[in-house]
Amino acid sequence: MYKLKMKNAIRAQANLKTKDINRGVLTHILESCKESSLADLEYTPLSISGRKTFLDDSFKCHLIYNQAKLKAGLANIVQNRIRTDVQVVVHGTTFDCHLPVLQVASEYFRQFTSTPTIVIDEPEVTVLGFEKLYEWILKRNSLRLKIDWLLDMYRTARFLKMPKFIDKLWGYFDNTKNFNEGQAFNLYIKAIPYPTEMLQALMLTRVNRFFLTAVTTTEYLNLTAEQVYAMLTTSVLAVNSEMEVLMSALRWMMYDWEERKKHKLFLMQAVRFNLMPAWYILSLKTKQKMPELAEILEEPVIQDALNAGLSYSVTQHFVHSDSPLQKPLELNTEHQREWIIDRSASHHHLYNCPNWTYLDYNAFTLYMAQIIQAKNLHFHILRLFKPSNFAPCCQETVKNCKTLLEI
Repeated sequence: MYKLKMKNAIRAQANLKTKDINRGVLTHILESCKESSLADLEYTPLSISGRKTFLDDSFKCHLIYNQAKLKAGLANIVQNRIRTDVQVVVHGTTFDCHLPVLQVASEYFRQFTSTPTIVIDEPEVTVLGFEKLYEWILKRNSLRLKIDWLLDMYRTARFLKMPKFIDKLWGYFDNTKNFNEGQAFNLYIKAIPYPTEMLQALMLTRVNRFFLTAVTTTEYLNLTAEQVYAMLTTSVLAVNSEMEVLMSALRWMMYDWEERKKHKLFLMQAVRFNLMPAWYILSLKTKQKMPELAEILEEPVIQDALNAGLSYSVTQHFVHSDSPLQKPLELNTEHQREWIIDRSASHHHLYNCPNWTYLDYNAFTLYMAQIIQAKNLHFHILRLFKPSNFAPCCQETVKNCKTLLEI
């Protein structure tokens, strides 16, 4: 039993890497974890893997310790920041820390050996970000992340090279219970001023059902043309039809038409005309009452896009999904959107339904006002586009259709 305890004690001390812990900290650990008084035990310095002795002869210690108490003692010292050995100063705010703890989680701190102070004035590292990251290092799973911390923590973790936290953050974003579509759009907007392209791209894929609500906001209207394009090209946008994507682009341009009309051809590249029903494309090819929309649609490039979309839509309507013509005609469906239904929107009724209304810019503007009135609750009422979710008045139309393409 004695030999076994000795082996466990040696193994425990080897794992401690005591060369990285200051003597005051180690003394506190050993005194708080001692299992029994063994004053008469002869002390022999330990030599491990050919290194110098762990502790010099002036630092006598007992080698038999309770493992559970040892771990608890370490946890108590680290979590309560007892006998910290470094001060990290972030933009003038001082944090008392244990350097070995920082080095476990952050590659950045591994460049330091023994130093009383580390000053970080980098713009990507914020006081809030460092404070919450150090809490996360100490508490891990017990620390509940808050939305307001995420951008600061992400920017700081990226500078400090903390890959484990970044991985945890991606997992957090994937969990819809933790992080919904509205919060994704909000974080996207907050991230724009900073060099966070990867985070921004990820947030755009999470906007989903919040897209139409996002289009109502001044934040959307104040985006750049490039940012609007990035949002409109996302395949996971939740819309009832591609017409809503067209109207969303038009809404942004109408916010300052004279200045923004120069972006019309660029933004129209984000609209997938081939996903529009043939009857709607034909309506766009007729004379438009709205002069701004007419100016866009009269462009030769847009006319070509309308013709190509019409050809695709008509062919898709008549060629069955298992037809050998699907591949040569490139009738694939991988670039669809996330189709949804809002029963409160009249233009979401089926084309043959008596309650259906045509979606023009005025109707879209009224729909935006309706969403604004519902506030952030609107995206919760959206349903997947499938027959069982159609309004009761549309059900009779569904019964007479063989496929969704006929709707």
